[in-house]
Amino acid sequence: MIGPALAAVDAERIKLTSTRAPYWCLAMVVVFGVGVAVLLGWLLSGGYADRASVDTRTIDYLVGVNQFGVAIFAIMAVLGITTEYRFGTIRSSFAAVPRRPLVIIAKTVVFGGLTFVVAAIVSLVGVGSGQALTGNGIALGGPDTVRQLWGTPVFATLCALIGLSVGALVRHSAGAVAIVLGWMFAFERILSVLPRIGEDITPFLPFLNGRNFLSGGSDTFHWNAYGSLGYFAVVTVILLAVAIFVTSARDA
Repeated sequence: MIGPALAAVDAERIKLTSTRAPYWCLAMVVVFGVGVAVLLGWLLSGGYADRASVDTRTIDYLVGVNQFGVAIFAIMAVLGITTEYRFGTIRSSFAAVPRRPLVIIAKTVVFGGLTFVVAAIVSLVGVGSGQALTGNGIALGGPDTVRQLWGTPVFATLCALIGLSVGALVRHSAGAVAIVLGWMFAFERILSVLPRIGEDITPFLPFLNGRNFLSGGSDTFHWNAYGSLGYFAVVTVILLAVAIFVTSARDA
C-alpha cells in the first residue's frame, strides 16, 4: 500500500512540475503576497500615513496572501484535476493507479504540501519586509504574529483542497473555478448579510470561519478562533471525502 501511494505522489509531482501553469500561479502568489506587504510598509514609512494613528496588525501585511494568494492556490488545485479530465489523461492516471482514491489522495498531498510551503515562505518574507520598512516594532515572536505565520499557510492549504475537491466533483475547469471563487468571495458574504437568517447562518459558513480564525475571533461565531479553524478543516475533509467517493463511483 505504501509503495503504490508513494508512486502516485511522485507521479503527481511530475505532472505538476511538467506544465507552466503552476509556475505562473506561484509567481503571482509571490508578487501579490510580498508586493502588498512591501507596498504597505513603504506607504507607512514614507509619511503617507501617520503611523501613530494607524493600527497595523500582522494580518494587514498578509492581505496579499490570505485574499489574492488563496484564490490563486485554489485555482491551481482546480486546474490540477480538471485539465486531466479535459485532455483525457485522467484515464491514464486511473489505469496506472487502479485504486482511484490514491490518485485524489496523491493530488491532496502534492497540492496541499506545495501550498503550505509556499504560503509559509511568502508570509514570512512579506511580514518581515513590511516590518522592516515600517519600523513599527511588530515582533515576529508575538502571539498574533506567530498565529498568522502558521495560520495563513493552513488556511491557504484548506482553500486549495476545497478547490481540488470541487474540481474533482465538477470536472470542468471554468465551472469549478466559478464555483470556488463565487463561494469564497461572494456567496457566503451575501448569505451573511441576509435579513433575519444572516446572523444564524454566518457561524456555519466555512470560508467565513477560516477568516474568523485569521482575524482573531468574533462574537458572531459560536466558538473561538481555533474552533473556527477546526470547523473549516472538518468541512474541507468532508468535501474531500465526498470527492474521493464520487470519483471512485463514476466513470472517468
